[in-house]
Amino acid sequence: MRLNVLDNLRGVPAPFENGPRSISAVRVLRISITDRCNFRCLYCMPEEGVRWLPKGELLTYEEIAEVVAAAADIHGIRRFKLTGGEPTVRNGLVELVRMLRANPAVQELSLTTNGMLLNELARPLKQAGLDRITVSIDSLRPNRFRRITRTGDLDTVLGGLEEAEAAGFNGLKINCVTMRGINDDEYVEFARLSLSRRVTVRFIEYMPLGDAALLHAYSAAGAHRIADDEIGPAGGCGAQDRGADAFISESEVRQRIEDELGPLEPLHRHLEPGVGPASVWRLSRGRPRGRIGFISAMSAPFCATCNRLRLTPNGVLRSCLFDGGEVAIRDLLRRTADPLRRRLALAQAMTDCVRYKPQVHSGHGDEQMSRIGG
Repeated sequence: MRLNVLDNLRGVPAPFENGPRSISAVRVLRISITDRCNFRCLYCMPEEGVRWLPKGELLTYEEIAEVVAAAADIHGIRRFKLTGGEPTVRNGLVELVRMLRANPAVQELSLTTNGMLLNELARPLKQAGLDRITVSIDSLRPNRFRRITRTGDLDTVLGGLEEAEAAGFNGLKINCVTMRGINDDEYVEFARLSLSRRVTVRFIEYMPLGDAALLHAYSAAGAHRIADDEIGPAGGCGAQDRGADAFISESEVRQRIEDELGPLEPLHRHLEPGVGPASVWRLSRGRPRGRIGFISAMSAPFCATCNRLRLTPNGVLRSCLFDGGEVAIRDLLRRTADPLRRRLALAQAMTDCVRYKPQVHSGHGDEQMSRIGG
């Protein structure tokens, strides 16, 4: 029996599809709007940066809006995350948010940012229709934060977080990448933020992607902590001689928190804004206002329940953060004149891309984090 073409586009699984390999399982499209960044984080890129994509290769905001419309109108995808690189460095971000919010099919529009420009952008973004913000903060110590980011200022980022709260953003999240010997003495400090602030602090296992791969073992005797004044965390672009000993698992992080602050109690996933992969917990003591989350792609891959696709800034759909079954759509956008044919072709590209999802991702991603957006 032949499947109706439109049914196939809208997510009726083909006989060989199952689970996350069906477009009907996709609930989020993550959109990287730029590969550029105003930080040079040690685990993401070298100090001199990486080669930026030429401006002409980036999708325009109108093209991004058309991809969103195809995802929402044909596949029923309702949640969209804007990422980078650092999305706030691309001119016109507020206008893009306003453009996407004008589509009534968009249920939730969120942003992941390093927070450096939130002081000036939080209120305009809220007014334009942005729903949620996640801020990446890998250290709560100013000097260490500066060493990790090379160009960032912790006070500015924390001020941006406060400005986002004042602007009315609820469900704020803080992402912390866990790295042994870099910030593993701060996890209790991060967890304490959930006692006094209505935020979710999420601990993300370090993921080796692109040039930031854990290429070599690091097993020298006693080398479990890297000196504060040493450049390059494990697997960072500037220190690829670091290796597996840098990895720190969710279970170890959770144990350190519980040893200091008492038991964590699990929460139902639906209590957390968004539909991301984090397992969500709460401190059982101290009447916490916020929550604690863990994203553990390395120690506990969640491929079987993956519910997202990714779009790179130069118009490539990726089925997986690590292993790229990819479908390029930029030429499709620019060479298909008829709007209806273009919309259907975009939807078919998404259906095709999701079938490339691996059963379990590999241990090393093949693309720079700055071009995928996490």
